[in-house]
Amino acid sequence: ALFQPIRLGPLTLQHRIVLAPLTRFRAHASHIPGPQASTYYAQRGSTRGTLLITEATFISHDAGGYTHVPGIYTDAQVE
Repeated sequence: ALFQPIRLGPLTLQHRIVLAPLTRFRAHASHIPGPQASTYYAQRGSTRGTLLITEATFISHDAGGYTHVPGIYTDAQVE
């Protein structure tokens, strides 16, 4: 059953293996994801129908507690 397709709402996954959220610390000091983050997720999502749950992301400057974690509170971070 592990390698059988499964529907999750409007999505059809080709298998039932999911990448759990892991903090990768691949963002710049300004909490903008760096090229390593893009490469990391592209490699792990290269099989069609794969579900990746990304790492924790700061919603405001005051929400942070770690360096090099992505944020989504500025336009530059969202790009």
